Amino acid sequence: MPKTWLITGSASGIGHSTAELVLARGDNLIATARNVDRLLDLTRRYEEQVELIELDVTDASASRGAVAAAMERFGRLDVLLNNAGYAHLSPFEQVSEDDFKAEIDTNFYGVVNLTRAALRVMRQQKSGHIINISSSSARFGSPGSTAYGAAKWAVSGFTASLAKEVKPFGVKAIAVEPGSIRTNWTRVARGHVPPLLPEYEPTIGAIMR
Repeated sequence: MPKTWLITGSASGIGHSTAELVLARGDNLIATARNVDRLLDLTRRYEEQVELIELDVTDASASRGAVAAAMERFGRLDVLLNNAGYAHLSPFEQVSEDDFKAEIDTNFYGVVNLTRAALRVMRQQKSGHIINISSSSARFGSPGSTAYGAAKWAVSGFTASLAKEVKPFGVKAIAVEPGSIRTNWTRVARGHVPPLLPEYEPTIGAIMR
């Protein structure tokens, strides 16, 4: 029987590659992104298997709506892939409070919002997989990525504890901590670097060269 997936951040990178794989093997998919126009190719090729939903993962109500859409369209939710996220490369000292919080909200609380929405469904089904994309930055850190590293550390810790809570009723939760992958992540991260204070040239400046 085909499984039903919900993937956040489906427009690029890991999310888009996984969406393509899921659909090619015959599973159903709720594909979410901030801009679903970037996903129209999926509906043209897999009309019966996919539904596109515009989603800001920091919106808890919208996250619940995405899970509800999966249930309405396909009747169940088997796999949640929390992939949406981004980073802006900057020294912590030069990151504004608002920008720091925005990264935490997307990279961590986005995971929390979707997991909270999906868990009730999976608990009642007594089955399901929650896959949270963390990062090797959660383990090792990286200069210029304090907000991103903090959020991904939180994702890994959250997932490790959650996995023990949900295992007794047939739900599995894992965090994936990839290293460098050929996606547009680096291009986006490097697109917001402020003029560096001279003291940060040996560390963050070296990354940019």
